Amino acid sequence: MTNQKICPFCGNDNLCEANIPNNNCWCNSIKVPIELRVLIPEDKRMKSCICKKCILSFKENNKLFIEKYNLTK
Repeated sequence: MTNQKICPFCGNDNLCEANIPNNNCWCNSIKVPIELRVLIPEDKRMKSCICKKCILSFKENNKLFIEKYNLTK
């Protein structure tokens, strides 16, 4: 079973609070590139949120991020 609080890439807590009513989660104000979303392992898609650190890391250098997590398709 997938833990929705664990980032599908780095395995750390994603600190997402989107499931809490009236939340002010960081994830409401950041755009997650579609290019990153398609890299989520299929068994974790729509089940766990990507952490802010991984989103920003991907935006900064997507090639390095893909290499770091061995995400070549």
